[in-house]
Amino acid sequence: MALIEWTPEFSLGVDELDEEHRDLIEAVNQLYQQVRSGRYQTTVIDALEALHASAAAHFAHEEEMMQSHHYADYDAHHADHRRLLTEVTDMMYQCQDGVDDDEAMANWLRDWFCGHFKTHDAPLHRVIVA
Repeated sequence: MALIEWTPEFSLGVDELDEEHRDLIEAVNQLYQQVRSGRYQTTVIDALEALHASAAAHFAHEEEMMQSHHYADYDAHHADHRRLLTEVTDMMYQCQDGVDDDEAMANWLRDWFCGHFKTHDAPLHRVIVA
């Protein structure tokens, strides 16, 4: 069972970024499956590390695109990227003792991706595709 399904609302209309968003959704879903499987600590931390690496690469690409389009909300978007990466790092430390609440982890993962997308990426779409 996937936690997040790709829907057209996640599309920015830029093939490279859309593919990276699909990859992030896949990383989130893989992490969620690891949490649900009961295999905590090393496998969950490994999945969080993979999510962090994918997100960091995607964010760097997205930030390059924002700069090339002279995106007015670059600073806020960039700051949210840093916050999201910090949250993943913090979650790695919290998971060292295992995940006690699968539902809380699911909510965090869903909010981590969907919240950022709706707040920051959707407005970016209007600038990049315009």
